[in-house]
Amino acid sequence: MQAFRRSGVVVSFLFVFILAATIFGQTTAKPELDAAKWRADLQYFATELPKRHKNLFHDMTREQFDAAVNKLDAEIPKLTGRQVAMEFGRIVSMVGDGHTRLIPLLDASLKFRMFPMRVYYFKEGICVQAADKEYTGAVGGRIVAIGGVPIEQVVARLAPYVPKENEMGLRGILPLYIDSPDALQAVGLIGDPEKVAITLEKDGRTYTVEMRPKGFISDLAAGPIGIDWVDARSGSSNPTPLWLKNGNPGYWSETDGFWYEYEKGQRLLYVQLNQVLDKPDKTLAAFMDEVRDFARANDVDKLVIDLRLNGGGNNGLVPGVIRPLIQLEKLDQKGHLFVLIGRRTFSAAQNLTNAIEKYTNAVFVGEPTGSHVNMFGDARRFNLPNSGLTVFASTLWHQDNIETDRRFWTAPQVSAALTFADYRNNIDTTMQAVLDYKPQPSLRDIAMELFKANDLKSFKAKALEFKHDPKNEYQGVERDINSFGYRLMQLKKMDEAIDMFKTNTELYPNSANAFDSLGEAYVNAGKRDEAIKSYEHALRIDPNLASAIDALRKLKGN
Repeated sequence: MQAFRRSGVVVSFLFVFILAATIFGQTTAKPELDAAKWRADLQYFATELPKRHKNLFHDMTREQFDAAVNKLDAEIPKLTGRQVAMEFGRIVSMVGDGHTRLIPLLDASLKFRMFPMRVYYFKEGICVQAADKEYTGAVGGRIVAIGGVPIEQVVARLAPYVPKENEMGLRGILPLYIDSPDALQAVGLIGDPEKVAITLEKDGRTYTVEMRPKGFISDLAAGPIGIDWVDARSGSSNPTPLWLKNGNPGYWSETDGFWYEYEKGQRLLYVQLNQVLDKPDKTLAAFMDEVRDFARANDVDKLVIDLRLNGGGNNGLVPGVIRPLIQLEKLDQKGHLFVLIGRRTFSAAQNLTNAIEKYTNAVFVGEPTGSHVNMFGDARRFNLPNSGLTVFASTLWHQDNIETDRRFWTAPQVSAALTFADYRNNIDTTMQAVLDYKPQPSLRDIAMELFKANDLKSFKAKALEFKHDPKNEYQGVERDINSFGYRLMQLKKMDEAIDMFKTNTELYPNSANAFDSLGEAYVNAGKRDEAIKSYEHALRIDPNLASAIDALRKLKGN
């Protein structure tokens, strides 16, 4: 999806695509619409969205969609305009792809107000990143409750309204909803939005701040908001980290589309790509050629490509980024080429991530991306006839990898989520992980070494050690163990395969797939009774697991 640009600068707020709902959308929504007009909009919406989307029912059934529409139709007479709009957003979010969206908070005439604060989902939890000077005491506090409702319940209540593809997408966009007292009221979390109790935990104590709304969320599209506020980083004596020199991860900022800086002392070339778009005065391909030439002409040991603030653009420009990286043969090596990813790596930035993963030897560091690896995209908007609400519907399916690649995100090989403690001290958690990086074998490599040494009995301890290393938080330990178990089966090492699958069931006792695979190993080893027990265990976890159902039917002869 295209990003909004001014003078070569890409506007960034949470995800670039969020802002487009306001900038390109209509602002004629009327909260005072009567029930008949809202219902007419609902029927139009229910007809048009399935027609316009590439495959609306890829993650939900037609029956679920119709039931949600019918439920809202019955409730409309009892709801306010904001509540109706939020429920429209909830139904759209059921679709399960981040490009298909309806974000009523950004509709100017619905006048969703905001708190004079910005929150961010740090590793420690949801913290106040910045606030109006009137609420300086709130800055740096971790939110414990809002209006007396524990923050975990706030997140659970808001989550269905947030357009997202995965947990990272939720973490990226959720702050927009938490920042609005009117959104909190619309979903029943608070009563009076004029003065809301925010309970915080800070410096070992818990306290409450009463916060009043100030300004409208839709004004975020009109210009920078919050740049004179007190930010948690304000008291740091450390210099601003590279990734925040031209932007901010939590609130409105104008971000230079792409730029680089050379850290000579560290022999590190840092490249920040915040858009997959050309600038008016320079193409993205020409910029990457410049990066390549600079890296060749200077003493560069580490090349870092930062995609953490990249909300997308034009995936047709991806080859122009990939070619120069491949041409840097000395840097295109594990431990020398790093790609920083996170919750805002989305859309065409995910396409770019896919290509980097496929064609280079880069090490991914940070958080998982906010997008599925294969995804729906190229959203086109339409407006509801009476309210004017803007709905975006994905029109294309992007399959960069094979059809069986069902990953919800691209996971980092080195997990390094931003901590509030580091943010406050102007330390880039992710970049620090790059500087501290030391190559380590994958779990599959470990298994192979133990197999060659005829010492698979040591594998369980090694697997536990690998799994509990914070750097490996998002590594596919279960998947790796499973695939190695199947490899042992192919080699007719049945006892070793069974031990491998048993290890997986012990590490992942709630995984139906782990018990299903163990059952398959028992079948291949001729252990019918053990296989039946394992498949039955899998079905207690997931009663609809087709492979286990079919296997049990064959084993029991019915």
